[in-house]
Amino acid sequence: MTSTTSGVSFGATDSPQSSNIMERIFLAVLCLSGYSGSAESNGKEEIKRSSRQYHYIADSMNWNEAQTYCREKYTDLATIESPEEMEQVKKIALLSGLNSEVWIGVFSKILWKWSDNYTGSGAEYKKWSTPYQPSFKNADELCVQLHKGKWADFNCSFESPFMCYRGTQQDPEFVFVTEARNWSSAQRHCRENYTDLATVRNDTENQYLLIQSLG
Repeated sequence: MTSTTSGVSFGATDSPQSSNIMERIFLAVLCLSGYSGSAESNGKEEIKRSSRQYHYIADSMNWNEAQTYCREKYTDLATIESPEEMEQVKKIALLSGLNSEVWIGVFSKILWKWSDNYTGSGAEYKKWSTPYQPSFKNADELCVQLHKGKWADFNCSFESPFMCYRGTQQDPEFVFVTEARNWSSAQRHCRENYTDLATVRNDTENQYLLIQSLG
């Protein structure tokens, strides 16, 4: 599969081995509070377990909104640490009539890094295309492509034109390569013929890459 010339691969990729996956499991539609209380209505159901209490929230939210809601209204997203607690969660789902998909709070903190291992000024620069990027769709979008000046995560096997640089990290000269390759092949080509895949540290460099890619 090949891309159109409006998409350009460059040097950002993630580091799966640096991912920090939380050990505890959370169910995003359940909040946790520290003390028992009476059952509530209006789209909320509760189940008591010793000093813990789970609260099912029927409102539709994204994961971050659910976390914020639980922390503001209760204690936090519900922690599930045993098969017994999982049974409690199942019971609350039955009581609430839950019949749709729900968020769970397990998440991975991805460490994005540059191909040339640049860590200096501007290394944390990002230009994601939407608030929903990176999306990690199908859990395999671990490389980054420039599209109309904005960034999106892509499957690393996707073939695309790409941007190399020659010179030093502090004074790079960007080189646009029109041949479509996957990310690893593009990286190899850049390292063999130039310095590495492009590192983008600010809006000026990002805009320059856009202009170069448009020819």
